[in-house]
Amino acid sequence: MKTRKTSDLISDNKKDVFFTGHLDIIKKYPVIGVLASGNAPGPVVWESYQFFYALRDADVTIAGGWHSPLEKGILDALIEGKANVAFFAAKGLKARGFQQKFKLLDRTSRGLMISPFPDSITKINGTEGPRLRNELLAAISDVLLIPYIKPRGKLFHMLKAERSFLKKTFVLNHIENDKLSLDIRRVDSKHASDLINEAQEAYIKRK
Repeated sequence: MKTRKTSDLISDNKKDVFFTGHLDIIKKYPVIGVLASGNAPGPVVWESYQFFYALRDADVTIAGGWHSPLEKGILDALIEGKANVAFFAAKGLKARGFQQKFKLLDRTSRGLMISPFPDSITKINGTEGPRLRNELLAAISDVLLIPYIKPRGKLFHMLKAERSFLKKTFVLNHIENDKLSLDIRRVDSKHASDLINEAQEAYIKRK
């Protein structure tokens, strides 16, 4: 495990992060973050899978917490492709979780595990760990895709509280997101290339 200050990855942030694997997949590729709620309606789940199947061979890094059932399904699709995958942990990196799947990607230099917590942290408050993990993921991502945002849910409040996250966020263009009161850009599930283009533009500015 190595330690790196997030100021190396995010300007104006000097917090330590802990990582293992290939940091270059964050520094040298556009990063598309994904936060997929376990409460996503069935039709949104189906369109999310379609979307990420279209992304899995792209020359980008897909970053996620890979915790909810929808995220786990997306991860399985990505492993079969060529895109890089970053794993953002809500505990220390030695905690049980996605170690086996990370190792599959690490062998081909496509994987990175990153956490706001040191290895000694194997248990953490049920809400604090995911909150800090999600905030780190959102901060490092060039663009952030949240297929479905539950009105007044945790992701809603995260975006409302942090405008820099809101500005880089997209939701799927689906009727289930019509009740959102936040001003968020939409992307069609059949046009994954649009999100890739947005990520590439943001990455160029980041460089």
